[in-house]
Amino acid sequence: MVIPMIFQVLTYLLPAVILFFIARMIVLAYLRNENLKRESELKKGNREIILPLRLQAYERLILLLERMSPQQSVSRNLQQGMSALQFQIILTQSIREEYEHNAAQQVYISTHCWALIRSAKEEIIRLINTASAETDSKASANELAQLIISKSSDWDKNPIQSAIEQLKAEIAELY
Repeated sequence: MVIPMIFQVLTYLLPAVILFFIARMIVLAYLRNENLKRESELKKGNREIILPLRLQAYERLILLLERMSPQQSVSRNLQQGMSALQFQIILTQSIREEYEHNAAQQVYISTHCWALIRSAKEEIIRLINTASAETDSKASANELAQLIISKSSDWDKNPIQSAIEQLKAEIAELY
């Protein structure tokens, strides 16, 4: 009598336990799917916010590089009556200030790209200092400007152009 009763209880209990585990698996799968959807929507929302900021950073950094180029720096900072030493100081100070003003933009670009920008800045300052060392102590700013432009045209690989190309490559990867 006890065995048939246990058998009878099991016939009701076993399907209920199986049904419970099936329902649990379905609910867990549904919750997992909902979490994935929510995360995906959150990432999409973040992308919609961050992408314009990143593009703006790339634009500003390309502008920085263009402004640091020897031709732009020289034409923007050259003033009549200035000595070569004064011109050297103004050029290097201008480049450093531009760089520092845009330093926060490195958050939005790759480490490699930022290293290229830093390297371009250092290379241009080195070019200015080298050209200044090669000019006469009584030379005018015009003489130094011509030497800087001449030396920059002798570069095998322009560091400004290399950094700009890398920035453009990163922009292309965004799409």
